[in-house]
Amino acid sequence: MFQDSSARFSPDDSNHAAQQDDADLGFDNSGPSLPVILLSAAFGIAGGVIGLYATYTVLGWELPASVFVAVLGASAALGVSGAGLTALTGARAAVANIAMSCGLIVLSLFFLGLCMVVGALAATLLMIYGG
Repeated sequence: MFQDSSARFSPDDSNHAAQQDDADLGFDNSGPSLPVILLSAAFGIAGGVIGLYATYTVLGWELPASVFVAVLGASAALGVSGAGLTALTGARAAVANIAMSCGLIVLSLFFLGLCMVVGALAATLLMIYGG
């Protein structure tokens, strides 16, 4: 489990490199993958939009039920696409990819909300002082 890091090995000792490679095989250092994060976030947003459109516009459901289906669709699309794309790439970071995708969506929503508040404030100031 622990590696001997003493100075008794010379830098060009090929046996030391083979021992180190054998020791590193059991350790998984795979991290989140940016393409998987971006694609699964896009799939999650698309699943939410499709769920909201299908239930509110096409089926004519009430807004709270449509939002419930939209959130359910977004969560399902994000989870399935994140896990599927992670499995396709062969990485073991499925939870990290899905968590980063959710974080990306939350940050995007915060940024969108900030832009809308600043835009509304600017429009109000233009209406008041613009004439």
